[in-house]
Order: sequence, then structure tokens, then C-alpha cells
Amino acid sequence: MDHTTKTTSRGRRLPRRAACLAGAAFAAAMALPFAVQADDYPSRPIKLIVPGTAGGGMDVIARVIGDKISASLKQPVVVENKAGAGGNIAIDYVAKAQPDGYTVVIGQTAHFSINPSLYSKLPFDSIKDFVPIVMLAESPNVMVVGAQSPYKTLADVVKAAKESPDGLALATPGNGTVSHLTGELFQKAAGIKFTHIPYKGAAPALTDVMGGRVPVMLSSVPTALSQIKAGKLRPVAVSAVKRSPALPDVPTIGEQGYPGFDAGTWYGLLAPTGTPPEVIKKLNLAANEAIKLPEVREKILAEGGDVVGGTSDAFATMLKADYDKWTKVVKESGAKID
Repeated sequence: MDHTTKTTSRGRRLPRRAACLAGAAFAAAMALPFAVQADDYPSRPIKLIVPGTAGGGMDVIARVIGDKISASLKQPVVVENKAGAGGNIAIDYVAKAQPDGYTVVIGQTAHFSINPSLYSKLPFDSIKDFVPIVMLAESPNVMVVGAQSPYKTLADVVKAAKESPDGLALATPGNGTVSHLTGELFQKAAGIKFTHIPYKGAAPALTDVMGGRVPVMLSSVPTALSQIKAGKLRPVAVSAVKRSPALPDVPTIGEQGYPGFDAGTWYGLLAPTGTPPEVIKKLNLAANEAIKLPEVREKILAEGGDVVGGTSDAFATMLKADYDKWTKVVKESGAKID
């Protein structure tokens, strides 16, 4: 057999060099759509995955942001809800999606900083498998007591906890939640003991605090905000470095004797690792433009959040630091979900 030639589909023989050149040309032609993809992006609808049900805080933020990104990039942004497993189903779905910018996720602290330590085994790596696009907003936790509670300030809560032999009962929406772990952080900072009372969600916990059956609760601001405004809950402190725009009259934990205390929930957009940098840049610019709009800021504020924005790199730096912080807290607390 002649090893210097190759037979074509029509039976003609081509020199090996010509065959190689023809193959290279074919491969280049096939790769061309992918090579120019970043320049053409977006040329079709973008899926924005929400790790939760419709109507929740993340869903509300996703839809208002998605509408503005759609207008900016001139392509539909289709919000798709994927609830379950503490958000892990949605995060895993995006981790395994094509890294082309057409599937992104809105994630939060629990998904990317807490779940990796809370769950024994996850099918994704929250740091390695994702490229941060932009941090959209952040929302602190708020410590609340019932309207008839004798506790007026954070100092009152700390004093009661120190005087209680078994620790002051603290309600949260569940084991391993940001609220639970914020409580773990605070009891260490204040040198006190809480008896953690985990509920299956925020609603029953709020009901028991309002009814005086549990003295204190740590909650996300959006969850507790309506009952605070209705006068059924008294807020005593927020857990961020600065006051929440949604609760401007409520002092921070730091202002009340624990400087630097910072714990809460962030919300951000992320894409699968391998997404072209040019695509990340376009999404970052569109999202930053969106959160500067008054109607978007007002919507986020109504949900108890505070607009952030910024670069992809800044978000990546924050995410790694947040991951390290909560990993330590989860391990020290002993919280685990199998």
C-alpha cells in the first residue's frame, strides 16, 4: 500500500501534505463559529437560573435584573427556576452547562460559601467551576425580638444570654442557614451562649418569636421586614458593617460594641468556568448598568438589599474570602447535612 497518499470519497488520491492541509482547513472552518462567538455574543436568548421557587427574594432580583440586561444586550433573558437540595440542583446544572455565556446563575452566600462545607459531598466545586460575573447586592441579617419583649437593645440580649444557665434560645430558619451561622459567629464574638432552635423555614420561626414563645431570632432582612414595619417585631441589630438602607434606624452589631462584625447574604451572577472573558465583560457591564437604574435600586431596597456592583475580579476576591470565612464557621459549629 502507498503510504504517501490518501484516498478521497471519490476514489482520487491526494498527497499526504495536501490531505493534511485540507483537514486543517476543515477544522478551522468548523472552529470559526466558536472563535467569533465572543464578538457576536449574544446572538440568542440567555438563560438565568434561579436556585429557588418563583416569588422569592432571589427570583424577584433575577427578574428585574434580567429585564434590564435583556434591554441592554438586545436578547431575551429567560428566568428559569430550579429549586431543591438547598440550591445545589441549580448550581450543579450551571456548573455542567456549556461555558458560552448563554447559561448563568444568580447565586448567594449559602450556595457558594456555606453549602460546600455543610453538605458531605457535592458534584461541583463552587470556586473552581464558576467565573464570578458581578456582585449585585447584599443583605445583612437582622436580630429581632417580639414587640412585647423586654429586650430593647443588643446589650439587653447579651445580658440575658449571660444570665441564662442554658443559653438564650435563638430561632433561625434552619440548621446551616446564614442566620444560624451568623448566630454562631456572634456568640463567639460576644462570649455568650445561644441555644439554637432550628425551624423548617422562616415563617414558623417568626410566628413563635412574635408570639413570645422564643425570645430572639436571626433572620434575613427581606423575610422579617414586613413584620417589622407592621410593629410585630422589634429589630435590635443588623449584622453588616454598615446600616441597612431598608432599616436605617437600626444600629449594626459593630456599632453596639463589636467593631468589624460582618455577616449576611450577598447575591451575584456567575457563569461556568471557561466562559470567554469578553463574554464575562459584556455581562458585567450590562448588569452594572442595570443596578444603577433607580427602579432597580428601589426594587432591591424593597427586598431588604443594598446595591453593590463592581468588577468580576472584585467579586472573585470577595467570594474566596467569604468561602474561607464560612467554611471555618461551619466546621466549628458542627453543622452538617448529608
